[in-house]
Amino acid sequence: MSDGLGESAGSPSPLARIRGDPRLRLVAFAGAVALGLALASVHWIGLVAAGVAASLVAPAFRRGVAYALGTGALALAAFAVSLGPAAASLPEMRPVIYVTVAAAFGLPLLGSLARGVV
Repeated sequence: MSDGLGESAGSPSPLARIRGDPRLRLVAFAGAVALGLALASVHWIGLVAAGVAASLVAPAFRRGVAYALGTGALALAAFAVSLGPAAASLPEMRPVIYVTVAAAFGLPLLGSLARGVV
């Protein structure tokens, strides 16, 4: 019997299976973070996509928000590492660095709202 969404009543969807199994969730989260960071290295909208992908594998909405914020922190750390020795001058760039930090956390957080829909 179908529930109207193309799924049978006895088999869970692949997303439900990932959310239910901690090992599958870890693998899917790592893949989502890697894909999101790769997209973010090309364009800033990749941070939103990273937030969406990271939060969709979360078992609950609050954990999805936490996963997205963790992804943003990882993106910010990757950015700081990519600067190399020039990272020491970051505190001197106050207005620009505020926008960078806000985008690193705010854009994945915006993307994590997709978890509330799905």
